[in-house]
Amino acid sequence: MANLKTNFLGFELKNPIGVSSCDFGGHEYLAKRVIDQGIGWLTGKTCHRIDGPHRWPRPFFYSLKKFGPELKDSWVCSQMFHNMPYEEWLEKEGPKIVKLCHDNGVMYIGSVGAAGTDGKEWADLCKDMEQLGCDAVELDTGGPHATFGAVEAQADCGAPLAMDPEKAYAVAKACVEAVKIPVIFKCTPQCVNQAAVAIAIEKAGAHAISANNAFYGTWIDHETGTFYGGPYAVGGLMGRSWQLFSLAKLLETTATLKGYPVIGIGGIFTWDDCVRYLMAGASITGLCSSVYSRGVGVLKDCIDGLDAFMDRKGYKSIDDFKSCVVDQFMYVRDYPREHWMAAKSPILPDFKMENCTKCGLCAKVCPYGAIAMTENGPQVNTDVCMGCGWCMGHCTAKEQVINMVRRDTKELIWNGRGAHEAWFKD
Repeated sequence: MANLKTNFLGFELKNPIGVSSCDFGGHEYLAKRVIDQGIGWLTGKTCHRIDGPHRWPRPFFYSLKKFGPELKDSWVCSQMFHNMPYEEWLEKEGPKIVKLCHDNGVMYIGSVGAAGTDGKEWADLCKDMEQLGCDAVELDTGGPHATFGAVEAQADCGAPLAMDPEKAYAVAKACVEAVKIPVIFKCTPQCVNQAAVAIAIEKAGAHAISANNAFYGTWIDHETGTFYGGPYAVGGLMGRSWQLFSLAKLLETTATLKGYPVIGIGGIFTWDDCVRYLMAGASITGLCSSVYSRGVGVLKDCIDGLDAFMDRKGYKSIDDFKSCVVDQFMYVRDYPREHWMAAKSPILPDFKMENCTKCGLCAKVCPYGAIAMTENGPQVNTDVCMGCGWCMGHCTAKEQVINMVRRDTKELIWNGRGAHEAWFKD
């Protein structure tokens, strides 16, 4: 059995898998449900003194599953910060959650939100979390996902603060100077220059970053010609597909500040999703929407899956593969490629006909019309094939049928696993 223990901000966690800020960290009875799955850490539901986001509409979860199988894990959420008055949570619910976590060896991260860039207001909330006994505090600058009020006092609440390096620096610095527990800055994917914000957060002395919060979104019911759920833009949970974007935003931080502690969140649904985030430089990984979409058991599935993966690969600890792709990350402009794309692609698909099922899917989806089905199987028109690899990704055969090779030498360029060869060296 692999050793899943990992160190985060001075705390030894039983494993790197936890639950990011949501209901399950805001109420004791819900916290118990996820703690019983064996998680290593838990972040609280964001607490605050802002007038507005505690008054959720009901219903507030709008699953989009009925609109197609591609949306089975997608939903729109008009729930915002904690629905309990701040002082009541601090006095009654908070202490019970902290005790529950500590009794079960789970790191508890308090989450706070304030309206605007008043560092003192943020710092006062952090002091409350420290006094409560939280192991660390997360600054939820990435939410609410969209403006919940048009009043000027709330203009910098949420994402606008998390997109501005100077404002992020000021708030993070005020909080770091106010408390002794670690301060974690939660980032928003709406930020265009995440690297600049990450540098500002590090300079402010913050101890870690959470990357990333969800986007905002909305949905339209085409049958009724109106909005689905609520007629507003709120939290948009996009399922596993969200991970593609969140991973890229995460790497903007981990490739810029190598070794800096980061909580990887956003679109994590399975054990291999956890592995991807760890390989991309995350210190620990958090699930949220997947716990709602697939139930609390998804947490134990991830822990067990990670354990089995490490045994299969011979990894003795998380450090054996953590950050392994960070140094490979680059801009596409820096990757070797043709100086000008040739009229006839130097790269072509090569079909292993004995494994082909002749289903015809490759011909159906080829965007360039380069593949035609014959009695002998797919035939490629090499004059119009662009060497894009789309056919390879859609092949459903159990055995490998398609490889991407050089036109001139038949040298293997990509077999559909890992990174393709940097073949252009001429």
